[in-house]
Amino acid sequence: MAAPSLLCVNCARPPPPHRRTWDRCVRCAELNLPSTYYCGLECMEAHWPKHREYHTKQKKLTEEIRESAVLESSRSLAESQAREAERTGDVYSKRCADALTLAIEGDYHAAIKAFRKLIKEWPDQPALYHNLAVALEYAGHCTEAAAMFLKAMELFEDGTKDRAESAASAFDVLKTPDCDEAPKPEWWNDEGLKSLSARVVAIAPNYPNALSMRGLILAGGAVFAQSWNARPRTAAEIKEAATWFRRAAKVGYSQAATQRNEERASRCDAVADPLLAEEEAEAAKARAAAETEAAKARVAAEAEVAEALKVAEAKATAAAEELLAEEEKETQQAAMASSKAGEPKQGKGKKGKGKR
Repeated sequence: MAAPSLLCVNCARPPPPHRRTWDRCVRCAELNLPSTYYCGLECMEAHWPKHREYHTKQKKLTEEIRESAVLESSRSLAESQAREAERTGDVYSKRCADALTLAIEGDYHAAIKAFRKLIKEWPDQPALYHNLAVALEYAGHCTEAAAMFLKAMELFEDGTKDRAESAASAFDVLKTPDCDEAPKPEWWNDEGLKSLSARVVAIAPNYPNALSMRGLILAGGAVFAQSWNARPRTAAEIKEAATWFRRAAKVGYSQAATQRNEERASRCDAVADPLLAEEEAEAAKARAAAETEAAKARVAAEAEVAEALKVAEAKATAAAEELLAEEEKETQQAAMASSKAGEPKQGKGKKGKGKR
């Protein structure tokens, strides 16, 4: 079965058994762009309006790759593997270095072919799938690139930087319109993407794709059009997205990538800042209302306390007056008793009798 990248780009028909490929787009060859194949002139003319955009996009991508740090990093890796192969005679390292060199030189078709052969012989090596995916992505074969990134993610050990980078790269390809109809992994939903992106940036905090992935997922559909069913975002989430984009801009591989992430951060700020200001105004209003209610409650409580004190004082005064009245009454009674006790007593003689 022909590889997807070798099918007619318009009708998806594979080349016949006696041919390795269909005819290549002449313009692609002139501009040294990745190969695009057509089964005939009719398909080429029908697909040209869309393919013309592809030329523009690929030319821009090629220029970005040439000025990026990725190219230098890949070249260093290829040279390192070549030296290792020369030192040890390891065939695998030698062929990996050769395949990487082809990709670095922009011969994506040859690089793709080389990585496919390597995978047939070493099917359990996740790095091969990742590198094949990169070459496919640069060649504009996004659907197949996404599948290879997902395969690499599956083979890399969980919790490793390599797996995190493959996950971020898979997301970066799957979110494009070219992959709208491509099969999606089980985590391709709002909660799954939030959870995955949080793990990815924790494991690969300096990988630009991981940082921009986190930013795009936190921003959801509030700022950018998304290909998954993103729920509404809070102003705080959108503001956090801007922070991740700025981090991505600082470690970007190219000036174009840095500028792209800075623009994303600015767009997030433009959406989040008014919402945050509105939330702060509402919060201030709520605080003011709460303070007013608290003040009213304090006044009411103070009035209640004052009234209670007034009643208590009145009762105390009445009780004191009552006590004084009783004491006065007792004093008067005591005085009267004392007065009666001081009066002289009269004798009681018998009538008609006296002493002889």
